[in-house]
Amino acid sequence: MPAVIRDGVRLHYSDNGSGPAVFFHTGGGGDGTMWQAAGYLDALPGRRHLLFDHRGHGQSDQPQDLEAHRLDEYIADVIAVLDSAGVDRAAMVGYSDGARVIYALAARHPGRVAAIVGIGGVAHPMDIDNGRRELAAEVRQIGFPEWLEQVSASETEPAPHWLMENLAATPTEMFALEVEGWVDAPNEFENFRRIEAPTLIVCGELENTDGAAELAAAALSNGRAQVIPGFGHMQAFWRTDITAPLISDFLARYVGVPAAKQL
Repeated sequence: MPAVIRDGVRLHYSDNGSGPAVFFHTGGGGDGTMWQAAGYLDALPGRRHLLFDHRGHGQSDQPQDLEAHRLDEYIADVIAVLDSAGVDRAAMVGYSDGARVIYALAARHPGRVAAIVGIGGVAHPMDIDNGRRELAAEVRQIGFPEWLEQVSASETEPAPHWLMENLAATPTEMFALEVEGWVDAPNEFENFRRIEAPTLIVCGELENTDGAAELAAAALSNGRAQVIPGFGHMQAFWRTDITAPLISDFLARYVGVPAAKQL
């Protein structure tokens, strides 16, 4: 598994396949292997898959100070991994906080992003309190595994054991530092009007507060939202029987695979 060191933090990623590059960024919990376990790689053949263990997760280092978990650090980490892998431009697929990283990166570095798929709900443009400070305190109090169980129980079907196990492997403090470190980061809507890459937002109906996904799609220069009825935040990731075909069709339209790669 290759790695790159940026500002003293070792960042691990896997690099598999060949063809147009797709970079996968998970959210507050889990590591890069969750994308393969969920079936996303099988659904996107003929492509080069970069699966990232972002800081605090998987085999990457776990910096303990809050300043190491500002959003800017996460953005710079993605650029460092792309540079290490020799990838000038990639399609980006992000889940939850990983989608937020990609939105911000695409706004700042448009030349590095060929297309975007963000899985998970987005903030409403009128949100003035993102609730992240309160969330960090709650998770520290009850522990990340217990918090995950509560999220899973709130959805219309429980998340599978393999996903819960992968997510819960992230230490509570690493999740809390990521959440707390982004408290003062701009609302996603400040990035949407600056994003040039075609963008697909996939989210569950239960997490789409006041039509935020549709508002985001309207703000994007080339964006659309796919809101899945009855789904919550976790289901939007692991129910690849529904989500993966949407993503495959979207990427085929904007970042096609050469015919020889599809054979």
